[in-house]
Amino acid sequence: MTIFSTMRRAGIPVLACLLTLPVLADEPGGLVTGSFGDQPLELTVAPELSGATIIGNYADASLLAAQMEGDQGPVNLELTINGELPAPGEMALTITFSRDMGRNWTGDQDSLTLTLEEFTPGDGIVALKGTLTGQVSGGPSSETRPVTFSFDTRLEELD
Repeated sequence: MTIFSTMRRAGIPVLACLLTLPVLADEPGGLVTGSFGDQPLELTVAPELSGATIIGNYADASLLAAQMEGDQGPVNLELTINGELPAPGEMALTITFSRDMGRNWTGDQDSLTLTLEEFTPGDGIVALKGTLTGQVSGGPSSETRPVTFSFDTRLEELD
Protein backbone atom coordinates (compact mmCIF):
# COMPACT_ATOMS: atom_id res chain seq x y z
CA MET A 1 0.00 0.00 0.00
CA THR A 2 2.81 2.44 0.78
CA ILE A 3 4.44 1.84 -2.62
CA PHE A 4 1.23 2.81 -4.43
CA SER A 5 0.62 5.88 -2.28
CA THR A 6 4.22 7.01 -2.85
CA MET A 7 3.84 6.48 -6.60
CA ARG A 8 0.57 8.41 -6.60
CA ARG A 9 2.09 11.34 -4.67
CA ALA A 10 5.08 11.42 -7.04
CA GLY A 11 2.84 11.10 -10.09
CA ILE A 12 0.55 14.05 -9.27
CA PRO A 13 3.15 16.77 -10.05
CA VAL A 14 4.15 14.94 -13.24
CA LEU A 15 0.51 14.69 -14.31
CA ALA A 16 -0.02 18.38 -13.53
CA CYS A 17 2.96 19.29 -15.75
CA LEU A 18 1.70 17.10 -18.58
CA LEU A 19 -1.74 18.66 -18.41
CA THR A 20 -0.27 22.15 -18.83
CA LEU A 21 1.71 21.28 -21.99
CA PRO A 22 -1.16 21.89 -24.44
CA VAL A 23 -1.75 25.28 -22.85
CA LEU A 24 1.91 26.24 -23.26
CA ALA A 25 1.84 25.17 -26.91
CA ASP A 26 -0.90 27.74 -27.58
CA GLU A 27 1.03 30.65 -26.08
CA PRO A 28 2.63 33.24 -28.41
CA GLY A 29 6.31 32.68 -29.18
CA GLY A 30 8.43 30.29 -31.18
CA LEU A 31 11.81 29.92 -32.86
CA VAL A 32 13.61 31.13 -35.95
CA THR A 33 16.54 28.92 -36.95
CA GLY A 34 18.90 29.06 -39.87
CA SER A 35 22.02 30.71 -41.14
CA PHE A 36 23.40 34.10 -42.03
CA GLY A 37 26.22 33.39 -44.46
CA ASP A 38 28.02 30.49 -42.81
CA GLN A 39 26.99 31.54 -39.30
CA PRO A 40 24.22 29.44 -37.71
CA LEU A 41 21.59 31.36 -35.74
CA GLU A 42 18.80 30.25 -33.41
CA LEU A 43 16.60 33.11 -32.32
CA THR A 44 13.68 33.19 -29.89
CA VAL A 45 10.55 35.10 -30.92
CA ALA A 46 9.62 37.95 -28.57
CA PRO A 47 5.82 37.50 -28.23
CA GLU A 48 5.27 41.01 -26.86
CA LEU A 49 6.89 42.53 -29.98
CA SER A 50 5.25 40.26 -32.56
CA GLY A 51 1.74 39.92 -33.94
CA ALA A 52 -0.44 39.16 -36.96
CA THR A 53 -3.71 40.25 -38.52
CA ILE A 54 -5.75 38.31 -41.06
CA ILE A 55 -8.71 39.97 -42.80
CA GLY A 56 -10.29 37.70 -45.38
CA ASN A 57 -7.39 36.59 -47.58
CA TYR A 58 -5.16 39.51 -46.61
CA ALA A 59 -2.47 38.84 -44.00
CA ASP A 60 -0.11 41.15 -42.15
CA ALA A 61 2.47 39.72 -39.74
CA SER A 62 5.51 41.06 -37.95
CA LEU A 63 7.86 39.16 -35.70
CA LEU A 64 10.96 40.10 -33.77
CA ALA A 65 13.35 37.36 -32.68
CA ALA A 66 16.61 37.60 -30.74
CA GLN A 67 19.67 35.53 -29.95
CA MET A 68 21.40 36.86 -26.86
CA GLU A 69 24.34 34.41 -26.66
CA GLY A 70 27.10 33.60 -29.12
CA ASP A 71 30.22 35.08 -30.66
CA GLN A 72 28.38 37.97 -32.32
CA GLY A 73 26.61 39.03 -29.13
CA PRO A 74 22.97 39.98 -29.27
CA VAL A 75 21.45 39.50 -32.72
CA ASN A 76 17.96 40.70 -33.66
CA LEU A 77 15.92 39.53 -36.61
CA GLU A 78 12.78 41.34 -37.73
CA LEU A 79 10.51 39.83 -40.37
CA THR A 80 7.39 41.45 -41.79
CA ILE A 81 5.05 39.74 -44.23
CA ASN A 82 1.93 41.16 -45.86
CA GLY A 83 -0.29 40.53 -48.82
CA GLU A 84 -2.84 38.09 -50.16
CA LEU A 85 -2.72 34.51 -48.88
CA PRO A 86 -1.55 31.89 -49.73
CA ALA A 87 1.45 33.79 -51.17
CA PRO A 88 1.85 37.28 -49.66
CA GLY A 89 3.76 39.45 -52.13
CA GLU A 90 5.57 41.77 -49.72
CA MET A 91 8.17 40.97 -47.09
CA ALA A 92 11.09 42.63 -45.36
CA LEU A 93 13.89 41.09 -43.32
CA THR A 94 16.30 43.04 -41.12
CA ILE A 95 19.14 41.44 -39.16
CA THR A 96 20.96 43.61 -36.61
CA PHE A 97 24.16 42.74 -34.76
CA SER A 98 24.05 44.79 -31.56
CA ARG A 99 27.78 44.65 -30.77
CA ASP A 100 28.83 45.91 -34.17
CA MET A 101 26.95 49.06 -35.13
CA GLY A 102 26.68 49.48 -38.86
CA ARG A 103 26.24 45.76 -39.47
CA ASN A 104 22.55 45.91 -40.28
CA TRP A 105 21.48 43.62 -43.10
CA THR A 106 18.25 43.88 -45.07
CA GLY A 107 16.36 42.02 -47.75
CA ASP A 108 12.89 42.14 -49.30
CA GLN A 109 10.70 40.35 -51.84
CA ASP A 110 13.22 41.17 -54.60
CA SER A 111 16.07 39.27 -52.91
CA LEU A 112 14.20 36.71 -50.76
CA THR A 113 11.87 33.78 -51.39
CA LEU A 114 9.18 32.98 -48.83
CA THR A 115 7.56 29.57 -48.58
CA LEU A 116 4.64 29.48 -46.14
CA GLU A 117 3.64 26.13 -44.71
CA GLU A 118 1.06 27.60 -42.34
CA PHE A 119 -0.57 30.97 -41.71
CA THR A 120 -3.65 30.05 -39.70
CA PRO A 121 -5.66 31.98 -37.09
CA GLY A 122 -7.36 30.30 -34.13
CA ASP A 123 -8.41 31.37 -30.64
CA GLY A 124 -6.51 34.67 -30.73
CA ILE A 125 -3.27 33.05 -31.97
CA VAL A 126 -1.94 32.93 -35.54
CA ALA A 127 0.24 29.93 -36.36
CA LEU A 128 2.97 31.04 -38.76
CA LYS A 129 5.39 28.49 -40.15
CA GLY A 130 7.64 28.61 -43.17
CA THR A 131 11.05 29.13 -44.74
CA LEU A 132 12.83 32.20 -46.02
CA THR A 133 15.82 31.93 -48.37
CA GLY A 134 17.80 34.36 -50.46
CA GLN A 135 20.22 37.23 -50.02
CA VAL A 136 20.53 40.19 -47.66
CA SER A 137 22.69 43.26 -48.19
CA GLY A 138 24.41 45.58 -45.77
CA GLY A 139 27.13 45.56 -43.21
CA PRO A 140 29.98 48.03 -42.98
CA SER A 141 31.18 47.20 -46.53
CA SER A 142 27.75 46.98 -48.22
CA GLU A 143 28.17 43.27 -48.94
CA THR A 144 25.65 40.60 -49.90
CA ARG A 145 25.29 37.37 -47.91
CA PRO A 146 23.05 34.33 -48.30
CA VAL A 147 20.42 33.59 -45.66
CA THR A 148 18.18 30.64 -44.91
CA PHE A 149 15.72 30.77 -42.03
CA SER A 150 12.92 28.48 -40.93
CA PHE A 151 10.35 29.79 -38.51
CA ASP A 152 7.74 28.03 -36.41
CA THR A 153 5.85 30.66 -34.45
CA ARG A 154 2.62 31.48 -32.73
CA LEU A 155 1.75 35.16 -32.91
CA GLU A 156 -0.92 37.07 -31.05
CA GLU A 157 -3.80 37.89 -33.39
CA LEU A 158 -4.22 41.66 -33.49
CA ASP A 159 -7.41 43.56 -34.32
